[in-house]
Amino acid sequence: MERLVKIVDNFLPKEEFLAIQQRMYSDSFPWYYNDRISSPKDPKEYFSFFHTFYANHEPRSKAFYLLGNLLNKINCKGIVRIKGNLQLGQSKKRQNKMHIDYKFKHKGCILYLNANNGETHFKTTKVMPKENRLVFFDPSEEHSSTVCSDAKRRITIIFNYF
Repeated sequence: MERLVKIVDNFLPKEEFLAIQQRMYSDSFPWYYNDRISSPKDPKEYFSFFHTFYANHEPRSKAFYLLGNLLNKINCKGIVRIKGNLQLGQSKKRQNKMHIDYKFKHKGCILYLNANNGETHFKTTKVMPKENRLVFFDPSEEHSSTVCSDAKRRITIIFNYF
């Protein structure tokens, strides 16, 4: 049974959200190519770009400091991983394959950096991206993203934590 999916709009103060958004939209922000989205078996047209903020017990990004207040607001006691995802808009919307982030029980949330029609699917719920929307969910349960068709890009930050 799906655990509660909780949506909070305008999660961060406007200035704080804009600082994150502007940094990640910058032409100097480092995005790295990933030839898959959900699985190594993804078709060749399934690809994305990512930015690792935190992994393997340490910050991996100079922009990690921008997330401090958000981590406090979600009552984060320990970080598993934080990563940004960028999917380029396509001419046709496409839901990606369902996946889990990690098999063990932990907490998760997604911060949407822009509005678009690339919803996030959970077992019984779908959430539309909206600027400064945060959605809490169980990342050990299946979920998937959707490639948008009404914007140039879909950008999110995924938090896996305790």
